[in-house]
Amino acid sequence: MSKQKNGIRGLGIRSVVAATLLAATQLVWADWGVIDGSTVNYVSLKNDNIAENNAFTRVTGSITDDGSVSIEIDLASVETKVDIRNQRMRDLFFRVAKHPKALITGQLAISDLAQIDAGAPLERTLPVTLSLHGSEADVDAHLRAIAVGDQLFVTTVEPILLYAGDFGLGEGVAALKNVAGLEAIASAIPVTVNLQFVKD
Repeated sequence: MSKQKNGIRGLGIRSVVAATLLAATQLVWADWGVIDGSTVNYVSLKNDNIAENNAFTRVTGSITDDGSVSIEIDLASVETKVDIRNQRMRDLFFRVAKHPKALITGQLAISDLAQIDAGAPLERTLPVTLSLHGSEADVDAHLRAIAVGDQLFVTTVEPILLYAGDFGLGEGVAALKNVAGLEAIASAIPVTVNLQFVKD
């Protein structure tokens, strides 16, 4: 009888400790929200040897206290540094009137959140899903994250390679080639991210 009571008491103590640790983790970890200044960048290659840097300047999203990652990109914010090219990217390639946003989703582990909250750099290859132009594709993103005070900085360690054909953008590539009189536009697109978050 005594052993049974001791076993029940021990189980109860362990349960209390586990619940306390879980509560502490949830109290420490608040949601992080994307702030202005965050960008998603990509490089376009035309006629085999002309590379151009481009970016999306309106990015929103969050990392929640359960590790859920959601990043939304406003495709109309594409910036190529040439006004007519911006318009062509919006109208001919992304067709923002019908497909205005791109969405990136993923999931961090609780141990990842704890490492970030402790201020230690976190480097992970994170499987994410990209929803773009009515299509979805799973890609691996090699990312580095570090928290400094109440800010969190997330960047790509290496570019993420996306392919226009995976998202039904082949017609957009052809339309851009035609209107700009180009011989070729690469369908493989290196993408990098530079995201800044603050605790909500």
